[in-house]
Amino acid sequence: MVLTPSICSHSIALGSQSDFGTTYSGCAYAYAQNEEVVDIVRWPKQNNNVYPKTPTLNFYQNTSSQMSQWGNAARLEMQKPTSRNSVLLKQYKLYLDENIAKELPPLPNGLTIVDAIAHYLQTFHGHVVQELKKGFARNYDQHQFRYCLTVPAMWSDRAKATMREAAVKAGLISTNDHRDRLMLISEPEAAALYCEKKCEQFNLKHGDRFMICDAGGGTVDLIVFQIEEGRHGRKLKECTKGHGQSCGSVFLDKRMRKLLKKKFRDYLQTIPAAAFEAMMDQFVDLIKPQFDGVDDQFLQLPAAMNLDSITNEAIGLEDGVLCLTAQDLKTEVFEPVICDVLALVDEQLQKARSLQAIFLVGGFGTSNYLFERAQQEFGRRVGLVAVPPRGELAVVRGAVLAGLNPRIVTTRIPRYWYGIDTTTTFEEGVDPPEYKIVRADGSVRCDNRFSVYVKRGVALDIDNCVSKEFFAYYPHHTTCTLYAADTEEQPRFTLSPGVRKVANFTIPMPALTGVREGEKVELTIKMYFGEVELRVEAVIKGKTYGTTCTFDADT
Repeated sequence: MVLTPSICSHSIALGSQSDFGTTYSGCAYAYAQNEEVVDIVRWPKQNNNVYPKTPTLNFYQNTSSQMSQWGNAARLEMQKPTSRNSVLLKQYKLYLDENIAKELPPLPNGLTIVDAIAHYLQTFHGHVVQELKKGFARNYDQHQFRYCLTVPAMWSDRAKATMREAAVKAGLISTNDHRDRLMLISEPEAAALYCEKKCEQFNLKHGDRFMICDAGGGTVDLIVFQIEEGRHGRKLKECTKGHGQSCGSVFLDKRMRKLLKKKFRDYLQTIPAAAFEAMMDQFVDLIKPQFDGVDDQFLQLPAAMNLDSITNEAIGLEDGVLCLTAQDLKTEVFEPVICDVLALVDEQLQKARSLQAIFLVGGFGTSNYLFERAQQEFGRRVGLVAVPPRGELAVVRGAVLAGLNPRIVTTRIPRYWYGIDTTTTFEEGVDPPEYKIVRADGSVRCDNRFSVYVKRGVALDIDNCVSKEFFAYYPHHTTCTLYAADTEEQPRFTLSPGVRKVANFTIPMPALTGVREGEKVELTIKMYFGEVELRVEAVIKGKTYGTTCTFDADT
């Protein structure tokens, strides 16, 4: 069944503090009729705790490539003695950040990143469906739902396409469904929609600008929006080119792990791995969210530490309790990561020039210490630095709002130059001699020129469409290669530094009556760059056709 947005009776969003998150994932949903956002709060194997998220963990028995447990159940399974040679897959979302993925080891058990995400989403979705059926009873019809998966705004087009591929493989939608049945929503955009709903309590009005700092487990994304009041209600206009990087709270965990290893360096050979992980769990669950940079923190050692003595003044251990001084935590764990986040905020603030508010959202965004440092750095320059109510759910709740009204954000700022490979007039002394082409008619052309479709940093309306006229010989398909660059200056050549191939878009030639083999067929290729996902269509003989997109491994 093909589902179009016009017949959606419900909207559902899959996401969490950072969408399908690096460390946790969650879900919210709404009926289109009343737009009330409802959180899924019950998750398997979480001791009946009502908690609106579940760990992003996959468990694979031994060398199997079939996931057997997920979420908190995966964590519990890994603690069993029989699971010593098994795999607990975590933080694998980072593999979709190309800058980090190059440094990461291959996934175990022959898994691909699409496999890992699809395995998790399939079981995650199955649980969500069961929760929905409890409320919808016989009226539940999965085909009447729109799904909204949130993704970091910093992700490349290839990473977004990988996420869509995994969602299809997980069975959320089928390849025959209307494309809009699954929407990919930018995480900071989703958070902005949530904060916009809370604007009344923050007293923001028409023309005011606010920054979203979406700090999650793996990534931190920032975008500045301006509020536009109009006849059709309040809209949001992106007004700076957003920025982000992988400096989320998992990097605090890595630094904490390093600090603990330094403190217990004389005992590392005897401390069981499970005991070490139990210490890390205490840090993640108790110390990390509440740390304010002032008070020392205390960590209760697990019983199975295998230490000769439970007191060691040299490392701050007394009667089985480890004292972590505020200074050590600041210097060794928090400050290096927090400074990366503050540098991103400062960069956006300089671009925006003036702001009325900075909202910290996401799981890391609710950190007391991050708030204190942001207030300290930017409180005098910005009228309001705030963490909205339930800031860790801002992204998932905002994603539901986006599914209900995809056109609240009217303008976006592209982060890349986009263009195609073309030939133009050769300029002596400017273009490289090896790019020179002399045609049969005597004209001198330059090959490998970057023909710009979209300018980096220049605002685009969500309906922005670039159309180019082409022709093909029936019945052959047409392939168009799209390039992108994140350079400051507009690139001149497709082979210039910083330019990379985004994808090949194949335009399938439909069966046309009355057209002979070898006959020239005119077609228009339309590219939409104002949406979260790049969309390409072809118009042939007055009919619009979708395209298939192929991403190279090195894009």
